[in-house]
Amino acid sequence: MPEMHRNRYIVLLLLLAWSLTGHATSKGMRFFYRAGERIDRYLLQNVDTNYIALPEHSWNLAFTTTMVGTNLNYQTRLPGTTYRIGLLLRTTPSVDLGFNAGYRGFGFGYSWDVLHAYANNLNLSFGGKSLGIEFQRQVSTNLSGNLVNADEPTHSLGNITSGLLWITNTNLTAWYALNSEHYSHNAAIKQSYIQKKSAGSVLLSLAYLHTNMSVQDTLTYQGVPIMAYILDSVKSVETHQVAIGLGYGINYTPNKGKVVLHLAANAQLVCYSINQISVVMDSALNANLPGEAMFNIYPKFPVHVTGNIRAAVSWEICPWAYLSCWAQANNIRFTSHETAMADIRMQNWNWQVHLNIGVRFGAGKKRVQKALEDMTPLPPTPPIRDSRLPKWITEYFYSPSL
Repeated sequence: MPEMHRNRYIVLLLLLAWSLTGHATSKGMRFFYRAGERIDRYLLQNVDTNYIALPEHSWNLAFTTTMVGTNLNYQTRLPGTTYRIGLLLRTTPSVDLGFNAGYRGFGFGYSWDVLHAYANNLNLSFGGKSLGIEFQRQVSTNLSGNLVNADEPTHSLGNITSGLLWITNTNLTAWYALNSEHYSHNAAIKQSYIQKKSAGSVLLSLAYLHTNMSVQDTLTYQGVPIMAYILDSVKSVETHQVAIGLGYGINYTPNKGKVVLHLAANAQLVCYSINQISVVMDSALNANLPGEAMFNIYPKFPVHVTGNIRAAVSWEICPWAYLSCWAQANNIRFTSHETAMADIRMQNWNWQVHLNIGVRFGAGKKRVQKALEDMTPLPPTPPIRDSRLPKWITEYFYSPSL
């Protein structure tokens, strides 16, 4: 185990032991209670506590289970013809089991791919009241599906077995909520906040999207892998895209945060892309050329629209336990400019579903207040800035909290 990670776990265990001890009046505990009080004040800065609150207990331990999958639609035109073939492929969904532990949304987690569905699967997220970064990367070796006539996709021309094609998906997104005073993204996804009243927000995002589909077939015909031969000698297709997004998210609660229903969608404008194909050359026809060559291909349209959607439900069972489920789907697509080299259309949906069962523990508010009652109180929190905007705008779209 790396030294940095070992030290982090030791500190976490020490803090956990101190938070559970019964000697609430000791100097050490009062120090950590005061530090926790400062952290809570920071987390609630520029937040309307009539709409958003922190959980009663600050420590969190959750059991997590996750499913991730990819659905790919790939089309290409056979050379010298108008006939288009397509690949309708999907991965075997993974089932990851793991845990997450932390303090007020700051923490770490780990999961195990039970079905070994992915060669690589990495998810990271960092988020605060108004800003967040999400990173996701999967390398899958188990794409399977059908070879079809693109004009009649229900007519199968043959089966594509697992292992002939690999796919890599990478998504890095930074988001910003314009109404973080009333709307909390993390209340629905991480349960680090509680959404006490319904609210929504306009969302801005900047994303890097990447997909690589590559042929791994070992059977060849005249030096060309059979799968690449079917795809007009294309061995791999890769696209790197930069997109700016505009979306909307809403948290609806009918019972003051006991249950929260969340829905968010983003339209993303892909304004820049780099796209390449790797072509397998027939060595029997031209022995002077290398076996593979890379070519840049250009999009049919300089910009195009893609997007993502997310839905979640969170249930605060009691102050010490919660249950949440959320799902998200990201779309990346590319259509090449029609040339003699390539005529490609690719659409890729990458989806994930998460189920979390968590418990909270540690000193509650009353215990902390009692321990600190003879200490000088912290300065009062600055009041939320008043706005002349209509209430329906500040509740569901935008608030000038920053």
